[in-house]
Amino acid sequence: MKSVLLCISVLLLIGNETEVSQKDVRRTQKGKADSIIKNALASKYRGDKGIGNDPDVVFAENFEEGSLQAVKSRWESVKNIEIMSLSRDVPPGSAGKNSLLMTHIGGKSTGGHLYRRLLPGYEKLYVRFYVKFDPDCSPIHHFFHVGGYNPPTPWPQGGAGIRPVDNERFTTGVEPFGRKWRWDFYSYWMGMRSSPDNKSWGHDFINDENLKAERGKWICVELMMKMNDPVTEHNGQQALWIDSKPWSRDGQIISYFGPGFPKGKWVWDSFIPNPEGTPFEGFQWRSVKELKLNFLWVLLYITKAPLGHVSKVWFDDVVVAKKYIGPINLFPPVSP
Repeated sequence: MKSVLLCISVLLLIGNETEVSQKDVRRTQKGKADSIIKNALASKYRGDKGIGNDPDVVFAENFEEGSLQAVKSRWESVKNIEIMSLSRDVPPGSAGKNSLLMTHIGGKSTGGHLYRRLLPGYEKLYVRFYVKFDPDCSPIHHFFHVGGYNPPTPWPQGGAGIRPVDNERFTTGVEPFGRKWRWDFYSYWMGMRSSPDNKSWGHDFINDENLKAERGKWICVELMMKMNDPVTEHNGQQALWIDSKPWSRDGQIISYFGPGFPKGKWVWDSFIPNPEGTPFEGFQWRSVKELKLNFLWVLLYITKAPLGHVSKVWFDDVVVAKKYIGPINLFPPVSP
């Protein structure tokens, strides 16, 4: 099968930025996207070769260490390494020769993970990774997460169904929700709501079945997170870009969330975008300065696969940086 490259860029902002109207967002989004892509960190490194040595890169993992044990040594918590292997299937344009393949077999486990801290902790980070789902992959329960713990721990913490205390943790995942395979956020933070069962499960926001996570193709996923400052403000933001473009519906951008945009309504723990609704209130991700971005969690969690069913998911070219990273550059860098 001929590989098709689809780049999904996710922008999460938690910061002290001036509140803007949805009209302003629409007016400036294209110009900003063009400028950001043009100045993307990856544009300086054809095929990502050498990107890990860039001074703005905090961590990079391209799975070129030569063995699983060498890969393991770069992460603090590795669960079920026996389901992992190095694969020759890599994203189009990648300078590398290996990716990480996680092979889940129904009834044998719930998957595996790679986890590490990003110390000393950061106010703002960008994270990019490539992923490919096998066409026969079972629905995924939980996926790739970034966030912060206070204090930071060398293992991923629990807390499913529990609203975080304002000074202890926040997490956001970008996940291919269930059998519909639609991309959305899955967020826990101090201001989240309750679910019908009176618990607080991760919240989703985009709720558009047309935003598909296509299987059988390499997908580039990118997050950016910035901590809210001052910590008393609800000026956090979170956004999703696909192929360097925001996702729009009914005349408004519904993949970019911040104080006053987009419009919609809450139905328990789901925000349903609707241009006739109420402006989104914004996020307060933390209430203390000590809580910062300090972990990266590459997670494959499958709980409803038929007995013996094989699900394969590939990961590659993970980069954490202080600047926008962008997709793999397919061409020689252009001199300024």
